[in-house]
Amino acid sequence: MPISKPRVFIVQENEDANLVLTGILWLKGCEPFKFTNGKECLEKLNEMEGKVDVVIIGGNIASDRNLMLIINIKKINNNIKVLIIADEDSDKTRILGYGADEFTLKPMSPENVGDKVLMLLSREAVMENR
Repeated sequence: MPISKPRVFIVQENEDANLVLTGILWLKGCEPFKFTNGKECLEKLNEMEGKVDVVIIGGNIASDRNLMLIINIKKINNNIKVLIIADEDSDKTRILGYGADEFTLKPMSPENVGDKVLMLLSREAVMENR
């Protein structure tokens, strides 16, 4: 029986960053999907019936009060882990209040982002085994 790969959504405004993260996550054994805005992400998440493991979101998109992306993701599937990569920590408290599981600041290497995703996935596995 084949093992299903963890599904990871990447929601960043920068297409180059999306491309790099997609490659890193693919090499780490994930099934990555990339988006440049939150609406596309929510449409695909609904299409996939919430069967996504981790969503990586850029700080500007995560702090958009009109979209409320993190809250809407958690409404679809509360078990989805959300990692925020922001430019500054001025919105950190609000973003964590929306339900983000991890908050980090740039600069951040693609390898470190991939490791953070794996850490979020393993955290869930550890909790299930307790």
